[in-house]
Amino acid sequence: MATIQLTLPDQQLEALQLKAESVHLTVDELLKQTIESLVRQSPVPEQAIAYVLTKNKALYERLA
Repeated sequence: MATIQLTLPDQQLEALQLKAESVHLTVDELLKQTIESLVRQSPVPEQAIAYVLTKNKALYERLA
């Protein structure tokens, strides 16, 4: 099993914590479930992937 580290702005972390609490999960559990859901989804057309990457480019650069 691998471990990853993610840096988030305080505001995003607080929103994530509130969301996790609202569904009675820890942040870790919520993220694992969300990732699992994304992994199980049917393939997304390449055009949609390109759109998301372009739209969120600044966010990804801040997270890097």
